[in-house]
Amino acid sequence: MGLIGIILRCTAVVGMMQRAGKRKSLTPNGLTAGMITGLIHAVHPWSIFTILLFGFFITGTAFTKVKANIKKKLTVSPTGGAGGEGPRTEVQVLANSVIASVLILLHALFKRSQCFDSDILAIGVIAQYAAVTADTWSSELGILSRSRPILITTMRPCPPGTNGGVSQTGLISAFAGGAFVGLLTALFAPFCDSWSLVSRLRLIFGIAIVGFTGSILDSLLGATLQQSVANDSGVIIEVEGGEKKRLSGKIVSGADVLSNNGVNLAMAFATTVLTMFIAYAFYGFH
Repeated sequence: MGLIGIILRCTAVVGMMQRAGKRKSLTPNGLTAGMITGLIHAVHPWSIFTILLFGFFITGTAFTKVKANIKKKLTVSPTGGAGGEGPRTEVQVLANSVIASVLILLHALFKRSQCFDSDILAIGVIAQYAAVTADTWSSELGILSRSRPILITTMRPCPPGTNGGVSQTGLISAFAGGAFVGLLTALFAPFCDSWSLVSRLRLIFGIAIVGFTGSILDSLLGATLQQSVANDSGVIIEVEGGEKKRLSGKIVSGADVLSNNGVNLAMAFATTVLTMFIAYAFYGFH
């Protein structure tokens, strides 16, 4: 589609940001960051990158609102009010997308390939979205698990909302989130070679494993390098915007090293680099 495709994708990005603004899904600075990120994805000749961004943002926003009233009761704010996520800030937007944006820019500047089949930079973008989508699905749906979560480093029960806490619901959601990205890739990535149905199913499964691995890594980083603090009632204190803030209360887990945004960025970076390295080592992607 060429230029027409770019115009359509850019128009879709503007529309998505307008909708996010009306629904207050993003802060004003978050909208700016989202617009820049979206346009970087949209101007690339491949539509798959914009599709992955849309898939991540739309499902993440939708799952954030699932049983939001219940989620607000599971954590508290630093001021003692109800917890839960507010509008996403520019830092949260970038923590979940900046690695993909950099890879997309590099791909546009230095790659001339028309095929996803053997493209290491494209693999990196897909790996990043598999990781952040899986982690978002796991976080937003896992906290609603009927069973009490366990801390991944000790395997002992912990309060809902604890960084590093995992549950069966969260783990299943993480795998599903990765598989969702795999499905989008199998349907919309520009394949040059003829891929059979079995090959595409294997691709979906492989990307699901990447997403699941990223979510597990996020839990490990959260349990060790991000401090979880509970109030006197044993309820986790959640800082809005994923920022790092010194809290008073009982330390449940972790050291006060990274914010939630820092953990997300570190997880996305590590998962992306590891996936690209494995792809290059085993398949010789260029």
